[in-house]
Amino acid sequence: MQKILTILILLSGTICTAQNELFSRQYFLNHYLMNPAVGGINDYMDLRASYSRQWTAIENSPTSMLLTFNTNLAREKDQVLRYSPFEKRYTVSKGGLDYYQRRIKHGVGTKIIYDKINGFTYTDVTVSYAAHVPLTGAWTLSAGVGGGMSMSAMDLTGRYLGDESDPLLNGGKRNEMVPLVEAGVWLYSTGPYIGASLTRYMEDPYDEEQKTRYMNIYATAGWQLPANQFVFVPSVMYKNDGYSGHNINVNAMLWFSDIAWAGASLRNLENPSVHVGLLWRNTLELNYTYDVNKSEWGGSHEIGIAYRIWNKADDCKNKWYFK
Repeated sequence: MQKILTILILLSGTICTAQNELFSRQYFLNHYLMNPAVGGINDYMDLRASYSRQWTAIENSPTSMLLTFNTNLAREKDQVLRYSPFEKRYTVSKGGLDYYQRRIKHGVGTKIIYDKINGFTYTDVTVSYAAHVPLTGAWTLSAGVGGGMSMSAMDLTGRYLGDESDPLLNGGKRNEMVPLVEAGVWLYSTGPYIGASLTRYMEDPYDEEQKTRYMNIYATAGWQLPANQFVFVPSVMYKNDGYSGHNINVNAMLWFSDIAWAGASLRNLENPSVHVGLLWRNTLELNYTYDVNKSEWGGSHEIGIAYRIWNKADDCKNKWYFK
């Protein structure tokens, strides 16, 4: 166990210097985490929070928390990316319901990410804007940009790090703050979707000469396939970041009647995860993920909760989305 703990401490220093971005195992439920173009994509205000703990067999193993909120600013609510077999889209205007009368929508959002790994912590706070432009009756293209601050903290006093010659790992306490930016595009319909983004483009806060830059690149594609009361959603994501390099993640989940879902994932095509979730009255969502790790490290857990704030959509629930 002491050997494993030492590896974990050394790994935490590597992660800090590489400025890796927190990767939620439930990313497929919240693409806004990795792509600002997704902000405002739904017909409701989307508020989400999650907590994760990795390697539970190891003391002081990594923990993280995240909070996201995004909404569109359109008065006319049309159905966009939803886990639903219904194909119709309507907008509500003064004259009543108009079929396929679709307009440009503007979306805004914010996210707060906190990650703690041994003596290192970082907190990112970003805000974003996205424009959703209808291309046809079925397809929409959105583009988004965001920016904010990344706050890094290091407290290594009294910790054994294994390399006493490294000035960073033996620097005691240190706090840094640097700006970051992100951008992305997202092409979607009620069936297939595809997107790409660049996130966390920023300076290395521990580079004294301020020459090192970091960024993460994501490319995502998926398809919502309805069949009676079920919706099957396979997806794949390519990820390239400063710490782990190139990764491919494959995911599949099955929704039942917008009430419950289950799924499985392979991170980097080798690390399996299983997922389950419940949706209560199309409003409150509870999700759980278990990540299978090496037996001596213990499993990893992620618990998520989401609240769909309908607000303006309440007046037209029974007219267009709900039959």
